[in-house]
Formats: sequence, structure tokens, C-alpha cells
Amino acid sequence: MVIPNHNKEKTIRACLTAVYAQTHTPAEVVVVDDASTDRSRQIVADFDCTLVAFPVNRGVSAARNAGAARAGGDVLFFVDSDIALAPDALAVALRTLREHPACGVVQGIYDLHPLYADGPVESYKTLFEHFWRRRDAGLATSTMFALTAVPRSVFELVGGFDERLRDAEDIEFGTRLPASYEIRTSAQMVGRHDDVDRLWPYVSELFRRALTYADAVVLARRAPRPVPEAPPDGRAPHRVDRASVAGLLGSALAVATVPLVVVSPWLLLVPLGLLTVFLVADRELLAFALRQRGPAFLLYATAMRFLTHLTEFAGLSIGVGRSLLRRLRPGETRPAALGARR
Repeated sequence: MVIPNHNKEKTIRACLTAVYAQTHTPAEVVVVDDASTDRSRQIVADFDCTLVAFPVNRGVSAARNAGAARAGGDVLFFVDSDIALAPDALAVALRTLREHPACGVVQGIYDLHPLYADGPVESYKTLFEHFWRRRDAGLATSTMFALTAVPRSVFELVGGFDERLRDAEDIEFGTRLPASYEIRTSAQMVGRHDDVDRLWPYVSELFRRALTYADAVVLARRAPRPVPEAPPDGRAPHRVDRASVAGLLGSALAVATVPLVVVSPWLLLVPLGLLTVFLVADRELLAFALRQRGPAFLLYATAMRFLTHLTEFAGLSIGVGRSLLRRLRPGETRPAALGARR
């Protein structure tokens, strides 16, 4: 197992305890500490694992690459240091790779409940992450590396992570995965995640990832990964989530059209109609929030989802605009954020 870590003294002990409690004992555990300034390294020293310590902070991409280089074995299992795996997570990953020889990446989902309950922001974030990851279990078109297993041969073929990327690096990894390999999300491969628990860090993370996604994937000069065919069990593979796109556009346009009220009060129907588009597009998530947490949480989740869409729209718009401007500059043919690992 490869565990990148940076200042996670709150969770690293729970993470490692869960790793060593796996029903399938990991052959080795490599923790890559990315220049932590807290007690992380002292806590890791309590466990019988290999510690790779960076003298300066290099980012999660470099940490994962270093861990992969240090680890042996034919399968690399990546888990973030703020996740406590369910006891059978590793066994599920290995079984999935064995049962599906064409699988190049198998990734898990977050539990409905966080590792530590730290407030309403984290409660919403965890519920949302659990909902969409579980809903999209099966064949997928994008990669996530919070809890993910990859055959070493596939990892080396792709070339590891782009070390110039500190956000969306896991998604960018998937864009270089040959189409002959499947990406699978397993709902039986679960971990409890200690997620962001304050509003401003949550919004900042969303914006930053959307900005980087536009640079790293949307405008990168690579052919998009094709949607895989449906497997024999008939389950449809994950495609572009049209509901999310509709919700994002509905939210952004609802805010943008509010000034029309100055022209005529009747034009208030325009933003209200667009707000309805947002609510209809996200009805499944909101219904799930209602079932799990009740009416009061539903209102809160609706507001958080609306804010999420606005933040992601802003990040994607600025990222796309920035990338287009770069393309117009002489000598720049691809986003400057992308590294040389190809």
C-alpha cells in the first residue's frame, strides 16, 4: 500500500490501524510524508511500515510516485492518509482485478459517514461524495485515487502522476490510460473519509480543482477517453453526467439573469425557471439527503449544492478562458500546468 501524507496527524493513526486490520494482509506499507510540520512522522513510527520523508513539500503527485517507486509487488494500492479502509477493501480490490483481466484501475467509494464528524459542511460533503460514487459504481471514464488499486504494469505504462499538478492529478492520470484498459468503481471497496469541515476551505478546494481540471483535461491536446461498452451484466457504464451539467448551468444562469428584474418584474420568471432546472437536475441527490438526514438537512443540502455549482462554474470558466489565452500566445501549445511525464 502507498499512503501519501501531509500534516494529517489527526487521521494517520486511524488510517494505518485500518490498513493493518485488512482481511488480506498487505505485503508492505509505504508512507510518503510530504514535509509534514505536525506529529505525523512520530505517529507513523509506531507502525511497522516504510517511511519515505520529503525534506520539502512536493505535492501529492510526487508523493504517490515516490511511494510507487519504493514499493514492490505487482499491484499498487493507493489510500490517502485521511481515510480508514473497511477491513475487506484490499481483498475486494484484488478480487476485482482478478475477475476482470481488462481492468486497469479499480477505485472505491466513501462511506456515508465521515471518519470524524466535524460539522454540517463535512456532513454534506460526505453525503454527496458517497451518493455520486455509489451511484456510478461499475465501469467509469475517469479516475480517482483516494482509495484505488492499479497493477504496477499499468501504472508504469501510464507514466505515473504529473508532478506539476497538485489538484486534479488523479483525473489527469486517467486521460493517459490506454482505452484497452477498464476503469471500475466498486461499491464494496469502502473507506471512511475525514473530509473538509469548514465552508471557505470547501469552496476554495472546489474552485481550485475546477480551475485545474480545465487546464489539465478539458483543453489538453489528447483525445477524450472513449465510453466503454456495457458489460455482460447489462449495467450501463458511467457517461457524462448530464444532470450535473444541467444543474451547474441552471444555477449559474439563474444568478446571471436576476438583473432582468430591473427591465420588468415579469422577467423574474426567467431566474425562477432556471432555479427549477437546478432543482430538477439534482432531485436524486436532494431526495437522498431527505431520506438520510430529514427536511432540515434537505434545505441546507440544497443551498450547499447551489453554492457548489456556482463555484465550479466560476472555476471552469476562468480555467477555460485562461487556457485559451495561453493558446493564443506564441510558443505555447498546451496548458503550462501540465508536466513532462507523458
